[in-house]
Amino acid sequence: MNYKRPMLLIAMVFVLGVCVTAVEAGLYLNVSAGVLFCGVLSHGIISKRLVKRMAAILLAVFLTGTLRYRYDMASLDLYKTNIQKFDGLKVCLQGTVDSHTSSLKNDRIVIKNAVLSNAYGSSETLPEDAPLELKERYDQSVGDIMVYLKNSDTSYSSSRFGKSGSDKTGIRKNDENDIVSDKESDIQSPYPGEMVKIYGTMIQDEGVRNEGQFDFGLYYRTLGISGSMYGDRLEITGGEPEPFRSLLQKARNWVCKRLELVSEERDLGIYKALLVGDKSSMDEEIRELYQDNGIAHILAVSGLHLSIIGAGFYDFLRRCGSTKRFSGVLSAILILSYGIFTGCSGSAMRAVIMLLIRFLGEAIGRQYDMLSALACACILLLIGEPYMIFSSGFQLSFMAVLSLGTGAILPFPKEKTLNGICMSLFLQIMTLPVIIYHFFRFPLYGMMLNFLVLPLMNYVIYSGLLAIALSFASVLTGAAALASGHYILSFYNYLCHQTSDLPFSSLLLGRPKISEIIVYYTMLFFLLVLTLYLKDQRKKGRLKGIKRKIYYELPGIWLISLMIACRVLLPKIPAGIEITCIDVGQGDGFIIRHNDLVLTVDCGSSSDKKLAENRLVPYLESQGIGRINMAFITHCDSDHYSGMIDILNNEDGIVIDELCLPFCGKEDERYDKLRNAAEGRGTKVSYFGTGSVVESDDLRLTGLYPLDGGYISEANSHSIGMLLSYGEFKMLFTGDMDKECERKMLEYLKNCSWRMVGDGSIYNHEDAAGGLSSGKDLKQYGHDEGDLPDIDIIKLGHHGSSTSTSEELLKYMKPECAIISYGAGNDYGHPHRETVGLMKSYGISMYETAKMGEIRIVSDGERYKTRSLLKESIKKPAVG
Repeated sequence: MNYKRPMLLIAMVFVLGVCVTAVEAGLYLNVSAGVLFCGVLSHGIISKRLVKRMAAILLAVFLTGTLRYRYDMASLDLYKTNIQKFDGLKVCLQGTVDSHTSSLKNDRIVIKNAVLSNAYGSSETLPEDAPLELKERYDQSVGDIMVYLKNSDTSYSSSRFGKSGSDKTGIRKNDENDIVSDKESDIQSPYPGEMVKIYGTMIQDEGVRNEGQFDFGLYYRTLGISGSMYGDRLEITGGEPEPFRSLLQKARNWVCKRLELVSEERDLGIYKALLVGDKSSMDEEIRELYQDNGIAHILAVSGLHLSIIGAGFYDFLRRCGSTKRFSGVLSAILILSYGIFTGCSGSAMRAVIMLLIRFLGEAIGRQYDMLSALACACILLLIGEPYMIFSSGFQLSFMAVLSLGTGAILPFPKEKTLNGICMSLFLQIMTLPVIIYHFFRFPLYGMMLNFLVLPLMNYVIYSGLLAIALSFASVLTGAAALASGHYILSFYNYLCHQTSDLPFSSLLLGRPKISEIIVYYTMLFFLLVLTLYLKDQRKKGRLKGIKRKIYYELPGIWLISLMIACRVLLPKIPAGIEITCIDVGQGDGFIIRHNDLVLTVDCGSSSDKKLAENRLVPYLESQGIGRINMAFITHCDSDHYSGMIDILNNEDGIVIDELCLPFCGKEDERYDKLRNAAEGRGTKVSYFGTGSVVESDDLRLTGLYPLDGGYISEANSHSIGMLLSYGEFKMLFTGDMDKECERKMLEYLKNCSWRMVGDGSIYNHEDAAGGLSSGKDLKQYGHDEGDLPDIDIIKLGHHGSSTSTSEELLKYMKPECAIISYGAGNDYGHPHRETVGLMKSYGISMYETAKMGEIRIVSDGERYKTRSLLKESIKKPAVG
């Protein structure tokens, strides 16, 4: 049987086997399984050669992918369970060093085959009748662990030395046998192969609590790592360094030191990323600038860099007269060493494997096929680490090369410039869903920038290599050699800044749904099949009649189909009203959406000091939200506004049109931070309280508290009380109100004459004057008959504290559900058992962010539905 590109088919089936096993990653299960099944099926239909022998081979490949992933999943789940036994404990980690990288902030050491124990005592000292829980806190296998050591706080020591001095690695020790570091001697040990003990605390993986939040647990799994740890003290207990990898580690550290000597501060992080794969020194502003403009890929060690170095070295040897075999062997050793040197990332090792196949092909006289080499790289990498398939770098790297390989066989124009434009467009088309799934944005002018940036990358990399070499002569000579690279990087920054000022430079599209990605790739798949089929018919001289007409209409067919496919990926406006309580930890945060209107209530946290960066902004951008129309801050405690003030202080971030503070904050200096931040962004500041109304179509927010603008010393007593009504659905927001504030709010309610219009919206009769159209049906409510209509949901005040949520409030408002926003294991005992008992006695369902993560409420005005990331949705009729 003569199959064309059999490795591509085998790789597709192997990836399919991995994906259908990854039940916890629904996106990849559905998309990959559907698209890859179509690919496998079409391959068989087109070739008409899926005979029994090949079917048996493909079945074996499929099962291999399935079993490989299942084995890894079971092992990592077991390790995770063992790690959870040490939550909150000081621990001792023992194992063998697999890798060690240093940065200005910390050292990162990967310990393989690690064993975890309580830092105090040992399993041998436990009595035989000790509880099982105690016995399980010693000698637990936890796989490979990433350890973070702070350079300034970590104590290093070695049991291999009896007195102070230096070992054969050149590390200095003091009289207490601690490894010391100063300006002349920096810590490089431990090296791969050495045995260590590390004391510290494990970092517990809390999982993804909100949509858009970065999944650190999955990220570590893509690296083959089962957990992470903060280390306080490290001891080298034995073992011999592996000569080759230790040499590479020393070389890596040496290169970083040379770059620090010859580079300017802003260039240093870029050159470390380009040449050694270390992004820890990268300027965050530059990283975001490159990412927003679609050229961040140049910072990752991948095919571009390895081709420049490896292929350049190979071509140099060939020009010097070396044979293909000799040149290939030396180049293979170079790029394999360089791949390990830069950290063995998925994109780097993909390029290494493909270059090795290219050199092998030239050595034995076989033609190099990009798609087959890509398939081999995919299989080898996923056999080694199946979770790597979920890495954004892996996906983008393979998708980009797949695009180039596929584009090479599509009937693009032969003229060089037009062909380059078509190839670039096709690459953007292929990678679009992956880009916006992981980053939520699409750089509209990225293709144009890459045309200008990529041709100059050779000079940037070669200038860095030359600077390192010439720094032997003198630092000044090395710095001079780096000048050309410096000016090119300055040119890149200029281009990015100019592009960022163009309209729509970075399109915020949000994270597409699974079904939308399936539709996109399905349409693209059929377009490719149609195009390649018609190309083949043309080549065989069978392009006649309707086939000929369709062939010459292909550009129009592609354009219309892609417009439809891209429309599928665009963010959608929610139907009805959508209220999301994001899990901010210890704090409050709500996002309300109705048509094009976006409102927020609070959004702060005392447990997550980078709430905006870690949770709030990722959630908003994952929903395609780039503008907040009105941001309510209920009071001046930081656990209710910390995320929002960070957004206001970010000039290039999400726009806030209006900031609403409580009435009593007008003259209160505790709100000056918020007012000043708003003024700096050009955000309007207004005040909200009793009698205030915000209305948009059927949505209405009515202010119930504070009663006036007088000064109040207690911050919690500022809390805005606000009733949201949409049709028959109603929800009460209470901030951190105490029971006394609730009493005042209820008195105000009882002293008002309330009416309900036909759509269920509630109005104070004074507010209603002139505000209602003559066609609306008004119904008077007598207070002795129950006052206000029942509400559906209440946001419990002060995170469920016993000082809030009075029994009188529950009797009066009759909520059906309660949302409690608090952080697990908080120091305040929230929610208080008294409050929890009160909820149970009134039959009120509780939705707790610490247990459920992000909670979303969706209503059409008649019924409402609640769901969270960690529990199934519940549907209920609105009771208003």
